[in-house]
Amino acid sequence: MTVPAHHPAPELLLDYAAGSLREVQSLLIAAHLAYCPDCRAQVAELEACGGVLLADLPPEPVSDSLFGTLMTRLDATAAAPPPVPTPVGKSLFPGPLRRVIGAEPEALEWVRVVPGIHLSAWGVSAGTASACLLRMAPGSRVPAHRHTDSEMLLVMKGGFSDEFGAYRVGDVASYDTGTPHHAVADADGECLCLLVQDQPLVFTGLLGWLLNRGFRF
Repeated sequence: MTVPAHHPAPELLLDYAAGSLREVQSLLIAAHLAYCPDCRAQVAELEACGGVLLADLPPEPVSDSLFGTLMTRLDATAAAPPPVPTPVGKSLFPGPLRRVIGAEPEALEWVRVVPGIHLSAWGVSAGTASACLLRMAPGSRVPAHRHTDSEMLLVMKGGFSDEFGAYRVGDVASYDTGTPHHAVADADGECLCLLVQDQPLVFTGLLGWLLNRGFRF
């Protein structure tokens, strides 16, 4: 398997290793790690450093009642929901994403944005941040848009290009607030991505005016 050429920012890997990254961003990073041995090694090193730092901290005194209080809270915690069933056999999705979605692309519902561009009805959100799947037909173009906050795309099938480069399976494309771009799927096959946004994007131009008002074509 080809090693990805585009990776998450180092600070995102640090936050992921520290457990301080938001849920939707963590999902994308975990999925990228399934493709990328280099980033897996970096995260392992960061986690090891964190463990050493914790081990060097002086012990803190606690009350005699702490253990009993902790056990009471654990007993009162609601049982965790049953795990989402995962498909049998080879999956298009990397493990972390497969466990969350529980179905292959063909079994999901899709909403057409414009011809050749679809978003999955499946999605997760945390505050204003959200994640869903983006599906692009061969050679199709995502309407021109800009970002009101950061956005990341993880390629899981095929590839696409924009003003900043070409992205293939396992690559992460990152865009900052205000960045305009125009993604075009490779002509030789469908492109499937995990899309993570901190805020909804804004389409530009006349077509964008219609899309921003909920029109679908």
